[in-house]
Amino acid sequence: MDAQLRDAIRGAGTWPELRARLAGLEPDELDARGAHLVSRALARLPGAPELRAAFLGNHTLDPLPHFAAAAAACRGLRVACYTGAFDQHFQEVLDPASGLARFEPELILLSLDPRIAAPRLAGELLSLSPAERRAECAQLLAHVRGWVEAARARTRAVLLVCNFPRPLRPAAGIADAKCEAAEAELYAELELALLRELRPDPRACVFDLEACLARAGRLRAEDAKLWYVAKMRFAEAALPALAEEWLRFALAAGGRSRKALVLDLDHTLWGGVVGEDGPLGVRVGGGDPVSEAYRAFQLRVRALRERGVILALCSKNNPEDAREVFDRRPEMPLAWHDFAARRINWEPKHENLRSLAEELRIGLDALVFVDDNPVECELVRQLLPEVRVIQLPRDPALYADLLSRSLDFEQLALTEADLGKTQQYAENARREDLRRAAGTLGDFLESLGTRVEIGRARPDDLARAQQLFAKTNQFNVTTRRHSLADVERFAADPRFELCVMRVQDRFGDLGLVGLSLVEFCGDCARLDSLVLSCRAMGRGVETALLNCVKERVLASGRCARLLAEYLPTRKNPPVAELFESQGFRLLERAADGRKRFELCAGDARALPCPGIEIAPFDEEKRPR
Repeated sequence: MDAQLRDAIRGAGTWPELRARLAGLEPDELDARGAHLVSRALARLPGAPELRAAFLGNHTLDPLPHFAAAAAACRGLRVACYTGAFDQHFQEVLDPASGLARFEPELILLSLDPRIAAPRLAGELLSLSPAERRAECAQLLAHVRGWVEAARARTRAVLLVCNFPRPLRPAAGIADAKCEAAEAELYAELELALLRELRPDPRACVFDLEACLARAGRLRAEDAKLWYVAKMRFAEAALPALAEEWLRFALAAGGRSRKALVLDLDHTLWGGVVGEDGPLGVRVGGGDPVSEAYRAFQLRVRALRERGVILALCSKNNPEDAREVFDRRPEMPLAWHDFAARRINWEPKHENLRSLAEELRIGLDALVFVDDNPVECELVRQLLPEVRVIQLPRDPALYADLLSRSLDFEQLALTEADLGKTQQYAENARREDLRRAAGTLGDFLESLGTRVEIGRARPDDLARAQQLFAKTNQFNVTTRRHSLADVERFAADPRFELCVMRVQDRFGDLGLVGLSLVEFCGDCARLDSLVLSCRAMGRGVETALLNCVKERVLASGRCARLLAEYLPTRKNPPVAELFESQGFRLLERAADGRKRFELCAGDARALPCPGIEIAPFDEEKRPR
């Protein structure tokens, strides 16, 4: 970080100013001085953070929170951090008057050092019998389990629990591998047990401290003198790797995951230029190091697709030439149909990216663009600053690792909707073909054969419901970002009714694409949220969802009035007139565009939903 940038950071008076000045700075470029500078700048700015994160442990955690907050700021996420007192992780959670309770964190990291949490396991292993060793491990896991249960019950946070890196040098030396309940074996079992313990809990995740320290280099990441002097577990050399791994969770928890990966072709998916080398001359597959490197990159891209990331192409090329490579090179891991949308032409790439976002019905800030050409990359950065740009290096051997290090596509868990996303976009393409062939919009909607199921959210629906709250922008009347803990509370609290909607048609199953959240207050109810995925917009299913709300709230006699509001954002104009069109009465319109509505039981009418079949919804059964 040069002096000019440091001065610019110090001079930032608002969060947008600081965010703009950090644009282009990667989290792994921060050193201790830069991290503290950014962290101090964040602390003095007015306004509220976008994420509240706490760091708890039985050892000194400073200065990790400074690195974490600075790394998040480089990615446009404003985080406030709280550091718990030394070895007070249980007390902080259990005490309703603690600093942690007042802070109300949304993300908590717990790091326990076995030298304090399990001193006999860490320091007296050879004096213990195999049964005693395993008992020490069981006690350590029970301690973690108890903390997770307490934190889950008393906070709304996503919980990150660090695993336990094995000692670099076992007490028994090379003979450890021959010992019963060997040290390496015990730590491996601890790691597996922790993974299995936390896997079913949607709000608890393993933070892979073992891998972080390995990436940083264990000999540099830990400092014995710091431990004895200050009980500081991590040396400065470990902090960038730890902050980067933490940032993966923070971006996912903060709803900052991007949705689509847009790729160039020549010198990106394959080596060479297809217009010059021909489809059989470009390098990809096996037989030489360069071809193998491009194949490895395509495998990494395909892994993202299998995680639910939408793939698209944006290349200056002849479309026939590009298609021929996919047709004639079966050794390529990626196929033509793996890409949900394509812009292969000679138009400017920033215009093609706009067009791709419109076709996919996502914002520009959901795109990650990958290209080897520095001129194209810089042009997109300048003209479309919302798009995340990854410029590939000269050496294709580095491509796969560069993509694997990307922070842009992380999810706390993969839902069925994520895993089926590519298929859903292919089905959408067939729907679009039908729409263009249809004579009228009514003809098109009738021909789809849409079938809708609406009912109270079930336990298996909650992770997907939280995704919709976190990531839906266009059809979202209030854009309230509820956490997974909030969603779990809504589903369990009789004062709320969280309903979800599934949609399918003759082309396939769109899955869980809509939800409504109603809060009941005596004889009045409040529509907190009405959310619909962009891929289900424009087909009238929102009317079916609101009909269900009217039925369950007003026609059932449960309440006399239903209140609703529209809170305008830059992205939700598609729902600006929704409530007027659904029979609600306007109560108030503010100067900033906010609107408040009312619907009384006597005025509630179910509106027609042509071409839509409302199917029965069994709220006791698990979703398909």
